[in-house]
Amino acid sequence: MALLTSDSVGRLCIIDHGYPLAFPVNYRVVQDSAGDRIVFRTSPDASLARYEGPSSLEVDSISPDHQQAWSVMVHGRLRRSLGEADLPDPHPLVREQRSQWLVLDVSAVSGRRFQSTPATDRFSVDWQTIGGG
Repeated sequence: MALLTSDSVGRLCIIDHGYPLAFPVNYRVVQDSAGDRIVFRTSPDASLARYEGPSSLEVDSISPDHQQAWSVMVHGRLRRSLGEADLPDPHPLVREQRSQWLVLDVSAVSGRRFQSTPATDRFSVDWQTIGGG
């Protein structure tokens, strides 16, 4: 979860008409006694606003200059938020008509860190799993 709080842009994945769809989103992480949640804002007319159910968020950071990267996948249930005044604003890049708040109630988190290692084989990579679920 620490890696997720270090960023604010990811891809929210839902199932629409039997197909997986990924949407770029701004998000904010909430960690409190109610559990881990991730907050989004979207247009009430968007596909995301009409969806409630199993969902995932994928966030990554890639730094070719430093030969390192990380990727985190969060699974949970996406729902519309009604009247939860204590949620932080995810500050979407496009703010017009983004009045529908969504919450991903986190059920599992997994991820990996990637660090290239100097080697004669240019495809040599160290893999480290960070978490599980």
